[in-house]
Amino acid sequence: MDKKMVEATVTVEGARVPIGLMNVDQALELARESGMKFSHPDGVAGETDHLLTRGELASLVASN
Repeated sequence: MDKKMVEATVTVEGARVPIGLMNVDQALELARESGMKFSHPDGVAGETDHLLTRGELASLVASN
């Protein structure tokens, strides 16, 4: 799963702001920020409303 793409987002003043598109490994290497979420890697990065926390993304990667 490490080559699947996700969109990283963070909440700023109550609004979700995109940080960028990256593969799962890159996403898990990002600095830990409060409110950071990632699109589900089985969806289309940047086009899905199914968002995961860093822990959920890491667990999903570990289970595959």
